Amino acid sequence: SGIAMVLAQAAYWSAVPQEERPHDLLFILTSGHMCGGAGTRGFISAHRELLENVVLELHLEHAALEHVDRDGKLAPTGQPEPRWWFTTENPGLEDAVRAAISAEDLRRSLIVPPTIFANQPTTDGGAFHLEGVPLVNFLTAPVYLFDSQDTLDKIDREHLAAITRAAVRVIESTRGTTARSMREGVRTS
Repeated sequence: SGIAMVLAQAAYWSAVPQEERPHDLLFILTSGHMCGGAGTRGFISAHRELLENVVLELHLEHAALEHVDRDGKLAPTGQPEPRWWFTTENPGLEDAVRAAISAEDLRRSLIVPPTIFANQPTTDGGAFHLEGVPLVNFLTAPVYLFDSQDTLDKIDREHLAAITRAAVRVIESTRGTTARSMREGVRTS
């Protein structure tokens, strides 16, 4: 579902005239999750000169439905899997993410710091955090992830459009923000 959400962003922003977009936008699809994020690390290595000018790295993956173990079988709960929004600790950015989540009624969402579990988010975009790039990384982490039971019927289809709109809102919130001002707003303690 992450690829679908990135493609939805590309479709949305391609319909907006370039001069009306908040920034230049680059859409990246990477692979290599099970190899330590090799695709993302490869992109960073090949394009390091771009990073200082990046206002925000927005990463989208896994919009999943929640399932629990019932008698050794996965059973749906009827709820979306809790949504994690790993967000650089910039109060303005956190407010923008909070407003987007609220506007799109994306309940079961948590705004968490990039380092809540480790030195970077547990996403394929997490390596950008190590490079000092401000980010919002969206992820759900169902118990069946990367398992043979991780099938299309477990995608949270009902909320894909709302997640897409929330991402648009977050990107739009950066209008007028420079890479430097975004970084200067980051809390360091």
